[in-house]
Amino acid sequence: MSTTTSIPVLLAPGHLTKHLKVFLDKAAWRDKAKLITRYAQITDVDQSTTATTTVGAAGGLNKNCSKDGCDLTQYMALALLPVGPFSPQPTTSPSNDIHSLWDLTQDSSLPDLSLIDWPAPLSDPTLHKTIFLTWLSPSAFPTPRHLLVQTPLEKLQQTASEFLLPYLQSWAIFDLEHGQGHEQQGRLTPDILPDLLASLPQKWEHYSDFTFLPPTAFLTAPWPAVLKRLITLGHQQQQQHQHGGCSDGGDNSGNAGIMARWEKLVQDALGSTHIARKAIIPVQDILRRPKIRPLAGDWKLHNRYKSWIEVEENDEEKGGSTGANLLEHQEMSSNLSSSKANAIANRNTPVTGAGSEAGAESTGLFESTTSSNNDVLPTSENFSKTYWSETCQNQVFYCWSPMFTMFSAGNITEKERVANSRPLFDARNKVVVDLYAGIGYFALVYLIHAGARTVHACEWNPWSVEGLVRGAGRNGIPWTRYHGENVRIRKLKGGEEDYDGQSQGWETTRALQEQPFTTGHPTPRRPQPTQQTTTTTATTTAATKKQKDYGQLVVYPGDNAQWIEYFENTAHHVNLGLIPTAEPGWVLGVRALCPLEGGYLHVHHNIRVGEEESFKSYLLQSLRDLFTTWKKSSNDKWSIEIRHMENVKSFAPLVFHYVVDVECRPPLLVTSS
Repeated sequence: MSTTTSIPVLLAPGHLTKHLKVFLDKAAWRDKAKLITRYAQITDVDQSTTATTTVGAAGGLNKNCSKDGCDLTQYMALALLPVGPFSPQPTTSPSNDIHSLWDLTQDSSLPDLSLIDWPAPLSDPTLHKTIFLTWLSPSAFPTPRHLLVQTPLEKLQQTASEFLLPYLQSWAIFDLEHGQGHEQQGRLTPDILPDLLASLPQKWEHYSDFTFLPPTAFLTAPWPAVLKRLITLGHQQQQQHQHGGCSDGGDNSGNAGIMARWEKLVQDALGSTHIARKAIIPVQDILRRPKIRPLAGDWKLHNRYKSWIEVEENDEEKGGSTGANLLEHQEMSSNLSSSKANAIANRNTPVTGAGSEAGAESTGLFESTTSSNNDVLPTSENFSKTYWSETCQNQVFYCWSPMFTMFSAGNITEKERVANSRPLFDARNKVVVDLYAGIGYFALVYLIHAGARTVHACEWNPWSVEGLVRGAGRNGIPWTRYHGENVRIRKLKGGEEDYDGQSQGWETTRALQEQPFTTGHPTPRRPQPTQQTTTTTATTTAATKKQKDYGQLVVYPGDNAQWIEYFENTAHHVNLGLIPTAEPGWVLGVRALCPLEGGYLHVHHNIRVGEEESFKSYLLQSLRDLFTTWKKSSNDKWSIEIRHMENVKSFAPLVFHYVVDVECRPPLLVTSS
């Protein structure tokens, strides 16, 4: 094995340096933490005498100025990792000797070098006589400037290699001593380090303090075997801490908190305090709850779900399938759906209330519009014991809990379109209804950039509601959040109250009972700078600049159909941002539009390639039918026209997420214009 005081270094002519770099990087043999440096500028530190020898300094060449007729002063030095075929060092030669690749491939004690499949033009044997291998101290290379701009992936590869190499070397010796050396499959030796580095995730989603890794991150062989052995070694070390000694190829010294040190390594490389591995969101989950595996960081109440390895689905002794374990923290009723909106949309006549749909059971005096009395909603204590992430897009802050909600970064183009919507549809000082608000993807943009006066935001996922309110506070937006159910009181036509909801003389009044709500006052988006004793006029003006006044955000939790009376006939813009389809909410959007001025319906829908025109025809006909039902007029019909159709992103092969801007104007307004 290579010594710990020197590293292998390849010396090559300048015209071969690029080919060598590409090949070594692909094989994960080059040390990217060290610059490719001219050999004449390297200072070689002699570990035995601590004296330095400079090659090519101002005083002239002291040693190793040439080799086999090659002028090494013009050669480039590429530092290698102490793994792979270049790691064995001839024991019969001094550590500072220089050997050509041709000589080394003829050495029978170094069979791995002769097995390297060199690409062209490096495959030419005559070139191997001009490429040399030597061993130098790591300090021979100057501190590379590129470390200041080192990519997270490069840093992760470097630190993971430095962390894992001692363990792989120890395990190789341990397995050999315990008779496991003949088992080639599954052996954990330094030879697998290039495979480990090559299988690291190449891309991920990064937010302010949170990184979302792809579903296969650290699950591709041989990562599971390595991580499982690290976890086992850490447990053994903890159990034997009081007794001394260590097994399984581990060193008892410095092994405390093995996985804690591994987590810290990954956190530092990716620049995040919290790291998780994501999976596909189930299509049938209307709440869009993510299925994630926490890996690193303090996830508070959900730290028990942290694991770098996954349980096999057929491993009954360990709790069954991984999917069930991942969704265990999300055990709440999924009845918060748009069932009432579906029921209303399927009717051709207006209904008196969401609770009057077929199959709904009357509760007597108070008619609840909640679909089930068994819904388990999270409390403020649940919210406080959950990790909340934050990010900023287009100067808008968003907050969400990754364990319960998702952040959709793909619709940023639509957010920017809304933010710059004045030439298309001016929302300044207007009322906006967002029937599927989520964590405020569009509701916050309407208030911050579009200048809306009021935004009514409906959301059925309580965790998204909490994220929406937190995001409003983070952006300095005043908000009001209603609580509980929208309850209507049944009264006799004569005015007397009774509990018999089945009597013929009863009607549901339009008067709404006042609901409990919480308000939030705007706070500065960023801390104001502290005024110093000596300040200029410019800094004083900046420090005392008035916080921008935003419109009001009103949040309605639960089914959007139950709150329609609160904002019916008030909206100038209605955002229907639910995919794959928001059709159940079309009727609510029509009801929400202002009957005197009309406005825009912004309809989100997934459309297959080639079906764009058929969908537009279907949308216009459906809206005309709904306007005939809900916006009756003695004059002509409403003017309903598609003004724009925006392709937001690809949703699936041959399926795209579109937003259709539909302008709807009442007859009187159309006639006057």
